[in-house]
Formats: sequence, structure tokens, C-alpha cells
Amino acid sequence: MATTRDGLRWATHKRVIAAADRLFSGRGFDATTIRDIAEASDVSVGTVIAVGDKNSLLVQVFDALIEEEHVLRSGPVAEKPDSCSEQIMCLVKPFVALYTSRQDLARVYASILVSGNSPSTLFTSLASLLVSEIRTVITQHGCVQHEFVDATVEAIYFAYIGTLFSWSAREVADDAELNESLRATFAAICNC
Repeated sequence: MATTRDGLRWATHKRVIAAADRLFSGRGFDATTIRDIAEASDVSVGTVIAVGDKNSLLVQVFDALIEEEHVLRSGPVAEKPDSCSEQIMCLVKPFVALYTSRQDLARVYASILVSGNSPSTLFTSLASLLVSEIRTVITQHGCVQHEFVDATVEAIYFAYIGTLFSWSAREVADDAELNESLRATFAAICNC
């Protein structure tokens, strides 16, 4: 019986997050209320609050989308670019596209994360996945001396996050400029 109850709880959680995503994307973060999310997911306000406050819901929406991107791109890569920095760009490109496709929400998401009030898997399990993938690329490419691989991977990851967060703070942001900035940063760090 506990399994059924857990299954129902998880299904409700997913329904609330899906409704929050639709409303945040359609109406905007500020215009969406907890009551709106409750109505859209056909649950009580208390049930929505049990899943999270509005900030937490947005973090969960983005974390789920980022996790989904990890799953989608975990298959074989069609063609690997020659340079280490281009291979790293291939790793982050889906996340950059996600972020740029939802610029207004990305701005709010970044500000919530910076506040430290809503924990995110972006800095834990999802970070570990991306860091591991970057480490593999750098190690296979051999552009960094072995003793500097961990520091280089960390520099790349935090340069990537910092660039995304800085980009989201701009009034008007150019997607191509963001990609070029990341590409140049990765090349400078990897020396390739």
C-alpha cells in the first residue's frame, strides 16, 4: 500500500511541476500564483505548497529540464569536433539552448539560486554529471597536464555557470554572443 501511496504522491508532484512550468512559461513568473498552479494541476493550494513555494517550484522546473537534457544527450555523439574546447561546447550547448529559450525565467532562476534559499541539483548531482563529462573530454584530449586536470575542469565548470548567470542579468542578451563567449573561455582555459 505504501508503494501505491508513494506512486500517487510522485504523480501529484509531477503534475504540480508540469503545471508550474506551463504557467511560468505562458504567464511569466511574477504573474503566476500558487493558487493558479493549484487550479491548473487540480490540487489544493496546500498540496502545491507541500511540493514547494513559488521559488522552489521554478528551481524544480529548471532542474527537471536540465536533467532531461542530460538524459537526452547521453546517447552516442554523431561527430566529435577536434578541439577540446569544441567538445566541451557540445556538452553544454543543450543547456545553453534551454537557458536562452527561457531567458526571463532563467533570470529569475539564477537570482533564486544566488540567494541560496532554494537548493538545486544544478550544483550537486547535475554538476557532478557535467563535471565528469568535462573531465573525460579533457583527459581524452590530453591538452592539460595530468596534475592540472581537476583544477581545469573546475575552472571550466564555474566559468560556464558564471557566464550563464552573468548573461541572464543583461537587459538584452544575444545567444550567439553567449556561445562565442563560452567557446573563447573554454579555449583559453584549455589552451586549445
